[in-house]
Amino acid sequence: MSQKHHSFSHILLIHYHYPPLKNSGVYRNYFLSQAFAENGMQVHVITSSNVGRLPTDPLPIHRNIQVHTVPVLDYRTLAFWISGTKKKGAQFSENAKQGKTVRWLMRVQRSFPFQLFMAEGGILYIFAAYFKAISILKKQNINVIYTSFMPYADHWVGWLLKKTFPQMRWVADFRDLHAEPIYRNVIWPGFQRRFEKWLLRPADLVTTVSEGISAKMKLLHPHVLTVTKGLTKRHAKEKYPQFTIAYTGSLFLEFRDPTPVFKALQRLFAEGKMDARETRWLYAGKDGAKMQSKAAESGIKQIFVDVGYVSRGEATDIQDRSHVNVLLTSASPGHTGLLTGKLFEYLEANTPVLCLVKGCRDPEIEQLVHIFQCGKVLVDSPAGEQELQEFLLTQYQSWKYQLPSGYHFLSDKLQAEYSWQSRANSILHELA
Repeated sequence: MSQKHHSFSHILLIHYHYPPLKNSGVYRNYFLSQAFAENGMQVHVITSSNVGRLPTDPLPIHRNIQVHTVPVLDYRTLAFWISGTKKKGAQFSENAKQGKTVRWLMRVQRSFPFQLFMAEGGILYIFAAYFKAISILKKQNINVIYTSFMPYADHWVGWLLKKTFPQMRWVADFRDLHAEPIYRNVIWPGFQRRFEKWLLRPADLVTTVSEGISAKMKLLHPHVLTVTKGLTKRHAKEKYPQFTIAYTGSLFLEFRDPTPVFKALQRLFAEGKMDARETRWLYAGKDGAKMQSKAAESGIKQIFVDVGYVSRGEATDIQDRSHVNVLLTSASPGHTGLLTGKLFEYLEANTPVLCLVKGCRDPEIEQLVHIFQCGKVLVDSPAGEQELQEFLLTQYQSWKYQLPSGYHFLSDKLQAEYSWQSRANSILHELA
């Protein structure tokens, strides 16, 4: 650890999900905790008792990390009690979210003040984590408190601690926006932003995963830093014998849709340019039923394979062994830079990336894919249909005739620049 960081010897992380769910978004917190520990810091993590009830990945914990569990009583706890101890569930499928009433309730439970009682965490977790943190702070020389959204309960703990110990440095991290302009996932969005500005006022630093989100957060806080997800180079693996297109992620209402790729494949099969018997679409995630329905509607049901909800290790193995990794995301003229955790997993893989953006162009994603020279970014529009077919056909022919894919993958230089250690150090440098 550099001399500049010696004043930051201990850090307290408030993470409802730790170690992560089988969900790419929350891996950020796990890898940052590992990076802080590897840099010589003593790391304390406060997490919820739901960690034993949700499907987490069995990831190694650094010897400099001490994990503290506190009780929680929220909708996940209740769902666990009702469903029985043998059933673990992390996320609701997209089919379960389709009803108008369910979607409205989801917006309500994410919004202040209802989030205090209806969302992940809730009052019991907030105060249990707060008092556990006080006991840790009395015994340890904690310099920095780091909280990350979602859920918002973690930021409430950070706010309480900063009010109690104003000398502490509080970093409030955002993997997504609370009041999201594309997804419209809260009620009273103007009020939510005013509430958020008030809550973040004591924070010393707000960090986000992209410049697009940072631009929005700068309207709420004067000190904002973009800290993209880190990268770890993975060894190349033998590819699947069939030409395999993979998507190892989730759908989100109408904002992520694989249908254009499905239809492009169907046209290529119909025109005899690709052979369906040599091709398969491999899906790993929670939305297999919805994906299979879309594949059937597009006429390619025969190539669709659903492997279910898998661990991160299993997902990265699929990514490494496939011939094309598909990324589905969204953008709007007023909000771009939705750099999903899945994108960074794909950047680590030795596989070309096909990013399909629903809405409009996203310059931040385009720039990142250009830097890594790892694939193609297309907008879901009639103008992009021909490019989509050409990309798929080119990659199919590269596989069939054993030709180079035409794309490059994570170099040692880019790995060093985007390492988790560099991400952690950027936060500490900004606080120094």
